[in-house]
Amino acid sequence: MIAIVALLAVVVSACGRSSGANNSGTTQLAVTTKAGTKPVDKVVWAVYRDVNSLDPIYAFDYPENTTDSLLYESLLRQGADGSVGPGLATLTYTNPTTLVFTLKSGVTFWDGNPLTTDDVVYSLNRNIDPALAGFYPAVFTRVQSIAATASNQVTITMKQADYWFPPEMASIPGMIVEKKFTQAQGSNYGTPAGKIMGTGAFKFQSFTPGVAVVIVRNDSYWNSAVKPLVREIDIKGAPNDASLTSALLTGGINGVYAQSLTTLDQLKGNKAVTLTYGPGWYTDAFIVSDLKGALGDVRVRQALSLALDRKGLIDAIYHGTALLPKWISNPGTFGYGKSVFQAAYNSSPDMTQDLAKAKQLITDAGATGKSITIGMSSELTGISIEAAALKAAAEAIGMKATLHSVSANNFINFFIDPKARAGLDGFFTLNYGDYAGPEALPATFLIPEGSQNFAGYGVQGKDPNAADHAKIFNMFDEARSTADDNARAQKVADVEKAMATDLPWIPVLQPLIVLITSNNLSGTYSSFAYMFSPWADNLGGI
Repeated sequence: MIAIVALLAVVVSACGRSSGANNSGTTQLAVTTKAGTKPVDKVVWAVYRDVNSLDPIYAFDYPENTTDSLLYESLLRQGADGSVGPGLATLTYTNPTTLVFTLKSGVTFWDGNPLTTDDVVYSLNRNIDPALAGFYPAVFTRVQSIAATASNQVTITMKQADYWFPPEMASIPGMIVEKKFTQAQGSNYGTPAGKIMGTGAFKFQSFTPGVAVVIVRNDSYWNSAVKPLVREIDIKGAPNDASLTSALLTGGINGVYAQSLTTLDQLKGNKAVTLTYGPGWYTDAFIVSDLKGALGDVRVRQALSLALDRKGLIDAIYHGTALLPKWISNPGTFGYGKSVFQAAYNSSPDMTQDLAKAKQLITDAGATGKSITIGMSSELTGISIEAAALKAAAEAIGMKATLHSVSANNFINFFIDPKARAGLDGFFTLNYGDYAGPEALPATFLIPEGSQNFAGYGVQGKDPNAADHAKIFNMFDEARSTADDNARAQKVADVEKAMATDLPWIPVLQPLIVLITSNNLSGTYSSFAYMFSPWADNLGGI
């Protein structure tokens, strides 16, 4: 559910498909590349900026998730196809509000200490500790208690049924740290000044800001069935498209999940790299962060959406590797209730440009001449292009728009610092949920306590139309308690259709995944599950 963030620079997805995809989302793509067969001494993997933290409760963006997913393991695990199954534990239900996690035997941390129920209870409670101020407390809003109930069992009791909670335990909020080690590190845990302790097939070696996070193979990994071929992976920030492309072609960088890469056409025909495409789980959107200004009127939000030249943005930013949106959530997220979601999605219209209708909406709203301020970064090419496009769209329908630019490294502050958002009407994001469910992303901004409900959507005093928006939230909340997959899918689909009209966020595009690797590497995820699961366990030479 929580997920997050933003920007632009990493991507993913499936095997062997041309970038021209139909907009129905029905094309089936592979979600991994063929397993590697040869040992590799070192791989350099790019992310769009430097990693900020290696503490999973602060993993709120692509660089952190890409790294943490190799170091830590969750109670449950997401497969590359989005399915959820056992991880460090198996899950059984005593009743709809009692979840029992039984730990696997033989699991050890890198230091050789066994995984215990104390570690699990401690790790989960860190998510909701106000003193730590992590990013995931909204995941636990229905949790009543977390307790060890046997030597190998942890029981989570819910205040009411929550069928969105188990897949979260296969994501960042379900990642487990070692209690004793973490407490000893104190505030240094996960920072360049400290160390970390996980159970993954790769272990921490060093964290040097401006250089890289270096992780190495864990030759004492508890699961003997997994034997990584890569000895070392260096994860480093590479925000500049030109330098990233040059490094990919010369072997200085060996892989990236790349989104909105302006040099994609240059890479497509080069034999030094392999490009793999697949369905996305994320959405390129404009976050409405203030409902007290011009965007508080739904007609203005609808007009801006209608004025956007999305087809032009597909070509300019994604070079054909994106779809026109129908909903806020990407059709690649249909991990359950697939036939229900697909039918509802297919019956929804594409969001296309209609300037005449947009101008009329602005006139009807009395918004002619009103101004909006757009948060962006001129250092992030895709966001810069989108911001310019939205500014042009606003001006084309009689409004005014101002661009507020920050550095690439500071763009994340729009998401985590209210002061950074002050004075903005909205900003762009490439955002996602924590698992393959269309509700996962909206759960971060549609519920009042959502981690990305920056505008206070549905909240009295922050939203001038709170009463109407509360109706959408109530529909959404009811879906959360619905056990049957198809019935829950129908409720979520109804909410998606309502959001496509009300536009708490304005969807821009639905990107595909673009995995770029050196031509002598294979064996990684080509799906968005790389953000939450060990994507490099089968990576190796070919």
